[in-house]
Amino acid sequence: MLTKDLHTHTLYSHGKGTPEENVLAAVSMGLKTVAVSEHGPGHMFFGVRGRKLGHLRREMDRLKAKYSDKIEVLFGIESNLVGYGLTDIPKDLLDVFDVRLLAFHKGGRYCDGFGFARSLESLHLGGPDPVKTAEALLAAGEKYKIDIFAHPGLYVKCDIPTLARGAKELGIKLEINAARVTMSDEELRQAADIGAEFIIGSDAHWPSRVGDDALALAAAKRAGVESSVVNIVR
Repeated sequence: MLTKDLHTHTLYSHGKGTPEENVLAAVSMGLKTVAVSEHGPGHMFFGVRGRKLGHLRREMDRLKAKYSDKIEVLFGIESNLVGYGLTDIPKDLLDVFDVRLLAFHKGGRYCDGFGFARSLESLHLGGPDPVKTAEALLAAGEKYKIDIFAHPGLYVKCDIPTLARGAKELGIKLEINAARVTMSDEELRQAADIGAEFIIGSDAHWPSRVGDDALALAAAKRAGVESSVVNIVR
């Protein structure tokens, strides 16, 4: 059973429900913690920025207070890797977010040659560099106080052992994404053997999927890494 879901989306980006509907869904699932973690402002299509980000921040503050006796509500961000060691989290807002996720996404505003190369890779127009991708995530993870590497290996290849070694040192969790598992059974076992910890995220885009851990939990069981997942009751 999932205890917390730190990766959910709402109509502020490309989800279908409101933040309050996600919170209510989490309460109905018996979760202890839920976060709304919208895409960072560097995503050209779904990024939350400017006044919209300010409005979301106020809404999350309201929900934290309203449901404090029922569930812990967190204001999160799913930031974008936009260059080597670079994310789109505004530096003046870094400490505003309760939980910070990081991943490479298509449609980012890339800042350097590394970001541009990865964008080509995501479109199958360039070759992969999985070790460098892992190193870029780790460099950004340390600089921006990242808590979770979301869906590692989605869109561009990532060397999971390299990522796992650094994540262990930095205390960053690797997400087993319940919308689409992005690490193979062997990669999950390699990361667990290294000592990295996993967290399941629903990546819900509908309130009805908040707290849905089925696909991710099945992968963890199949790989034999359940003991390394931090947000399930065994």
